[in-house]
Amino acid sequence: MKSRIVHLCQQRNHPQAARSCVARQRGFTLVELIVVVGIFSIVMAGIYSVFVRSNRVYISQEEVVAAQQEARSALDILGREIRMAGLIAADNQPGGFDMITAAAWGADPDSAIEIATVDVANRTTTLAFKSDLDDDGSTDAVQYVYYHSDHPTVSRRNTLYRETLTWSGGAWVDPSTVGEQLFLENIQNLTFTYQMADGTTSTAPAKLDDIRGVVINLVAQTARAVEPYEGGKFVRTRQLISNIQIRNLGLS
Repeated sequence: MKSRIVHLCQQRNHPQAARSCVARQRGFTLVELIVVVGIFSIVMAGIYSVFVRSNRVYISQEEVVAAQQEARSALDILGREIRMAGLIAADNQPGGFDMITAAAWGADPDSAIEIATVDVANRTTTLAFKSDLDDDGSTDAVQYVYYHSDHPTVSRRNTLYRETLTWSGGAWVDPSTVGEQLFLENIQNLTFTYQMADGTTSTAPAKLDDIRGVVINLVAQTARAVEPYEGGKFVRTRQLISNIQIRNLGLS
């Protein structure tokens, strides 16, 4: 049959050959094209929807992981320094060659923990202590200040700042000469719960020298709102908790 049609098509003056050749060369109809385009559009819409959803999840996870890793690294440093609170260099202890005679941030000169307060009025949470951070024979005073999400200074909100002073020659000096520096940002909440010598816990201890440990509860948030699901953008959070036992308190 096929060879017969080919033969007729070659006979251009034959009426049947003309009809057969037209039928073989006419291509797709408009209806067929519309159907094909419709099917293709549906398939592409499905692929695009999957891509968009996957991209949202990927971006969301990247932001969450970044926030969690930064918070965990900061918490490790904070915990390591708090754990060594009370490590006063020998020369700076009472009776020493360069005895500490002034508090760095408003406590007794001999106090290992200087400040552990929530300032409701100023919307800050502060923890300060003394330690020989670099084991160089000089005592350092360390202060961490968390600025709450409703702090009056917008640029300070949800941040943790750190400042160090070193006791040298009968006075506290700032070796960096820059004051407090940004330590961690994107903090939704930060609380300190203190474990006391009598086994109780407190968020506002009356006797700082009775502190034996600190539980740090830190809630980190993503740097920006993300769209992990339908329904708009949201800031995602991760909570980290660390229980720090202070080694150098209550030894005497």
